[in-house]
Amino acid sequence: MLVDLLKNGERWARNSTLVRALYQGMPIVMAHRALSMIGVKGVLGNELAQMSRIAKIGCPTKKEERTRVLFVIPRNFRTHATFQTVLAQALVLRGAESAIVTCAETVPICEVAHPEEEVWPRCGRCTAYITELARLAGIRCFALSEYRQDTVEAAVSSEIAGLDVAQLSRYKWQDLALGKYAIAPTRWRLRSHHIEDHPLGREVMRGFIRGGALWASAMRCVFDKYDPHVLVMLNGLFMEERVTWVLAKEGGRRCIFFEKGRDVETVFLSHDVSAPRYDVSSSWSAAKATPLNDDERRAVVTILDRRMRGEQLVEKYWDSRESDLEKICLQLGLRADVPLAVLFTNVVWDTAMQDRDIAFDGMLDWLRETIGQFRSHADWQLIIRIHPAETQVPGRESFDQVGVWMEREFSSLPSNIRCIPPHVPIDSYALMRLAQVGLVYASTVGLELSILGTPVVVAGAAHYSRKGFTADPSSKTEYHATVEQIMMGKRVMPHEEQIELALRYAHLFFLRRTLPIEILKEPAEARPRLAYRSTEDLLPGRHRGIDIICDGILSGTEFELPRNSGNSPI
Repeated sequence: MLVDLLKNGERWARNSTLVRALYQGMPIVMAHRALSMIGVKGVLGNELAQMSRIAKIGCPTKKEERTRVLFVIPRNFRTHATFQTVLAQALVLRGAESAIVTCAETVPICEVAHPEEEVWPRCGRCTAYITELARLAGIRCFALSEYRQDTVEAAVSSEIAGLDVAQLSRYKWQDLALGKYAIAPTRWRLRSHHIEDHPLGREVMRGFIRGGALWASAMRCVFDKYDPHVLVMLNGLFMEERVTWVLAKEGGRRCIFFEKGRDVETVFLSHDVSAPRYDVSSSWSAAKATPLNDDERRAVVTILDRRMRGEQLVEKYWDSRESDLEKICLQLGLRADVPLAVLFTNVVWDTAMQDRDIAFDGMLDWLRETIGQFRSHADWQLIIRIHPAETQVPGRESFDQVGVWMEREFSSLPSNIRCIPPHVPIDSYALMRLAQVGLVYASTVGLELSILGTPVVVAGAAHYSRKGFTADPSSKTEYHATVEQIMMGKRVMPHEEQIELALRYAHLFFLRRTLPIEILKEPAEARPRLAYRSTEDLLPGRHRGIDIICDGILSGTEFELPRNSGNSPI
């Protein structure tokens, strides 16, 4: 009896409009404002308390038509949201008009949470964070919930109710390929590449499709009301941004995507290409043909040395790592007289690694084929380094784990193949120094191996592949032949030429196309801090990175530091 009462109470709390409105609206916002007035900060985040001490941005006085920029901030990813809001302020100071649009409980599921399964949904805190951030910054904010059309959700729900994962992936609504767009966020939310094998795969995918339709119908209303010229969004592959991208292109609007860089307090931006692709192809021809000067060479070597020491990286997997080469060789039982290849896996559900297939049917197919090839060559050694992020990032542990898959796929591994699990703190950079051959699917490790002069075979579509300094087979047959050739000591290209090209690419990627976020600090706990004290600090000429980003948003210029501009290691 008591259990039934509790269940009924939970169901009422979850579905009650009044309870949800009270929880998700007034109490959180009012508590934040009241406590802030008496000096207590940080209810929603210290970055909001810092923003409250900065004067709100004012509208520009220019009378001519201003460029209207819409910042799409569906969720309270704090550093991303704060970065976009500060950019909105900087653009207003340059004569533009800025606005923010946020979800405000429009979609039934997102990359943060599954509100329908929570007694106290996190939507309230998420909505309050974004709307308060916009209010404190003086930026207009659209809440999509004001334009939500429940009849849309009902219609889509009816159409997809009986579909399996394969059918869902082909589903379209009003010419929007919502099934296709749902794949990337479903994988990301489930931490799994194989949606059909996950117990919640079908349910989560359906939720994203329903949300995509709701988002599209509401966003069309915002477009009618605000009519933006340019949109600035995270990533480009999550459902909300992907749908917005399609709708924006229908109206001839420019879209800009960004991702946090590989190092703290950096950002990568792109025009009309999803940011996780890290596409620098438009600048590579010139960079490839231009030798680095001494300052540029020192700068790129310095930043790579810092990365090898594990400094200023976005993620840190262990407090200490085993980096002694002799100890590692002893621990793994490696033979000095036998050629050694080191294979580095990826996190298969990460948006930066999805849809990177060329010769193989996914990373696991590549791994299976590679193990099979080394199994037949007892005169070769192979180390498989499973990506530490599979288990070492709390809250983001992978559902699909390479080690578990290997145990199912292979009853045992031959003595010439060693596997390092993700939780074992062996330094990957030490393994890179040991490797005579590097095998990667799409990991940036392949770029760093190339700089060390190690021959690298790239099996997928990495951002640095097919740039002239890696081996890039296009079929399984070519892959196996290339691996055999390199393991036999026959290089694909001269040692010095490989290093030089890889250094030029690394300089372009890390020091010119990856820009510093000078107006934010990103401490280890991943809560951003504002690095400016007034809106005057956002004026043109104050911060090189902000100037380049704002120029790119307003004028469509490349998000890139020029050569010989005094750029130093980030």
